[in-house]
Formats: sequence, C-alpha cells, structure tokens
Amino acid sequence: MQKTVVRTNEHAASKADRMKEIVSNYPGSGKTVKQYCAANKIKEKTFYYWLRKYRDTKVPILTKPNILPVNLDLISVPGDCQPLFAELLGIKIYQPVAAEYLLALINR
Repeated sequence: MQKTVVRTNEHAASKADRMKEIVSNYPGSGKTVKQYCAANKIKEKTFYYWLRKYRDTKVPILTKPNILPVNLDLISVPGDCQPLFAELLGIKIYQPVAAEYLLALINR
C-alpha cells in the first residue's frame, strides 16, 4: 500500500521562508557551508539549490556589504601618543623612513 503525500501551498511557503532565513543567515555565521549545513540539518546540495533560487529572484542574499567612506581627518591622536609606523626587533619607528634605513638598522 502506497502513502500519498500532498503538499499544501502553506507547507511549501513555510519551507521557502525557512530556507530563505537559513540562506540569509549564513554570511554572519562565520562557518563554512559544510559546517553551517550540518548545524541546520540540511544537505549542502539543498543549501546551494535555495541560494541559487534566491539569487535568481533578485533577493539580496550573500551580497557584498556596502563600504562606507571614512574621513580620517576627523580622527585625532593626542599629542603625547604618536601613531606607530613600524616595529621590528624592538625598534619602534613613528614616521615613514626609506627601506635602506630599515635595512641598515636590521643589519647592524
């Protein structure tokens, strides 16, 4: 005797919503796809299927974040605290210098 499974539109919609949430939350997880799929109990193949499906519908998933410009002129450093340019072998340099100068310091 065979069982007949009928999927309702409600079930399909809830699955689509669940998969959209899973795919959307992936970038912030800090995990590999394999680890993320195991944690969410889905197959990698399923993850990539839904990822492709949402990309095709132009849903913003796994897109690059917008980069905002930063005005460095607004950042102030107190007078007694100069920014460190370079440090090597205990030598601290607080301003740009020529590479030859650095080589001379290292080779002494």
